[in-house]
Amino acid sequence: MKKTALILSFLLLVNCGYQPIFSSKNSNFLIEEISFNQNDKISYKIKKNLNYLTSTKNYTEIYKLKLNSEKKISISSKDSKGDPLIYKMSINTNLEIYSEGNIINRKNISKSFSYKNTSNKFDLKQYEKTIEDNLIETIKEEIILMLYN
Repeated sequence: MKKTALILSFLLLVNCGYQPIFSSKNSNFLIEEISFNQNDKISYKIKKNLNYLTSTKNYTEIYKLKLNSEKKISISSKDSKGDPLIYKMSINTNLEIYSEGNIINRKNISKSFSYKNTSNKFDLKQYEKTIEDNLIETIKEEIILMLYN
């Protein structure tokens, strides 16, 4: 019974034209240019994640993006000695979308994540890098959703 349901759902998904948005190489738009400040490492990583959309075929819209991002790590709580217990990483990205030289959309995208401090600073830095990559990925997905709409 389970096999039949699994095969039936697989056939429905294959035949209905379902396409995942974030992994699709064929979109209806092309990102012609992504500009940002040269010292902005976060915007550079976002651009790197969006690069596959700069070589789209069969597009109907051409967009230019302007990014300005900022990462901030703050202490959310401290213990009785004053040592940090919980950190909060926030990434704020100001996005401007241009089409044919005109601004068609502006948005401030903010994502944050709280995490506990660890005694091993190397592990903490590695974990912060993973958190940063995950936040950048969610910002990238939100940008793609904005461009599809």
